[in-house]
Amino acid sequence: MSEDYEILGLIPARGGSKSLHKKNIALLGGHPLLTWVARAGKQSQSLSRILCSTDDEDIASVCREHDIEVADRPPELGQDDTHIVDVMVDLVKTLEEREGYRPRAVALLQPTSPFLLAEHVDECCRALMADPKAHSAQTISRFPSIFHAFNQRIIEDEGYVRFRYLEERKVCYNKQRKPEHFILGNFIVTTTEALINEREVFALPSVPVEVPYSYALDVDGPEDFETAEWYLKSGKVKGFDL
Repeated sequence: MSEDYEILGLIPARGGSKSLHKKNIALLGGHPLLTWVARAGKQSQSLSRILCSTDDEDIASVCREHDIEVADRPPELGQDDTHIVDVMVDLVKTLEEREGYRPRAVALLQPTSPFLLAEHVDECCRALMADPKAHSAQTISRFPSIFHAFNQRIIEDEGYVRFRYLEERKVCYNKQRKPEHFILGNFIVTTTEALINEREVFALPSVPVEVPYSYALDVDGPEDFETAEWYLKSGKVKGFDL
């Protein structure tokens, strides 16, 4: 990787998870959840530094046990409605004020994406660095047709259900006619300039890097942990030594 293109890896891990208590350090495959993305970040060749931003001492303790640098998050940035871009910008500004350190980009290592691989990190970071017009790069993934946006429903004020995109469905009424859509894969890296000036994580233009759907699993609640355990035991995801 380019020595003059510093990329900071940020693991956001607040303590107040509502879907599962202490979710970010709940065990998956016998390891605290956040250590999975930390492993990918450490094994990559792209990230010059990895920090976990947390407001929770238990999470901080787990990080120190696994040699992950900790950044104390202000309590006001640990709320349910806190926007992740505010956490990222606050950390960048704090590091610059205290250390004179300012990375060219910030990579978001989300604990809920445990099947991120080092190769995903490197490919995404390379894509961002290679395109001077890009402000971010993100992994994307193809998903089952049933989840397509044109198949989504909404419940109206009267309590009746209907397709959200009625006019689009008149033209794209079957799988073959629907435009190809993607979901977020498991990784996003954004230039610091875009984070601060635009306050946008998925800053445009954004370069896509496709990863398999199974590696894009978002582990949030108890059922997701059960699915993730099955992914590991069945070999649906590769590259993990347990």
